[in-house]
Amino acid sequence: MSNYHSYFIAGPENISPNHIIGKESKEQALVRIVKNLALSGLDVFQLRAKNLEENQIIKILYNLKLSIKDTNTKLCINDNVYVASKTKDIIDIVHLGQSDMHPDIARNLIGDGVEIGLSITNESQLASIPKCVKYIGVGPIYNTDSKDDASKPIGEKKLKEIILKTNLPVVAIGGISLNNIKNLFELGVSGVAVISNILNENDPLENFLLLKKQIYKD
Repeated sequence: MSNYHSYFIAGPENISPNHIIGKESKEQALVRIVKNLALSGLDVFQLRAKNLEENQIIKILYNLKLSIKDTNTKLCINDNVYVASKTKDIIDIVHLGQSDMHPDIARNLIGDGVEIGLSITNESQLASIPKCVKYIGVGPIYNTDSKDDASKPIGEKKLKEIILKTNLPVVAIGGISLNNIKNLFELGVSGVAVISNILNENDPLENFLLLKKQIYKD
């Protein structure tokens, strides 16, 4: 089973000009950033690339895998089970949302070698989680600008209720910052998923090291 403590989500669309060095493309900058984070202990990187063609996504995944092959970072693809079925030799996880393909159908397509994660937004969705799901992403916990179609924040109280009612690892997402990470782990989460907290105006590696320090803070 994977370690989900530090979970970074991004795609080329999240790369801004200040992240780019020289004549890099957004895709190349993303691969470089993920490699640097992986070498510094990132647990999971999820590629979220909803606006790219399938062949482009596959190319990025192979470049990512090559860049992190000597690390313990797990490679995850968001939503796209068909891409997952074509890259199951290199990816570790496929993460699904409530409106995506049912996890059991996804399992039949990708086989047993790839973990499946599932997003939920409320406690009632716990009852329908199939056995093939290895962890759940819960949120948004707080207000977030990283996802245009994000649901209303559920808050820490609802998060705690979900944690108490499942044996699955829980990864908190939505509005995660250095100010709330410690509290989230005290509530019982297994990990925190971040986007903007890594890819803001500062250096992504520096941001990650600050985040990691909070995760493992006594």
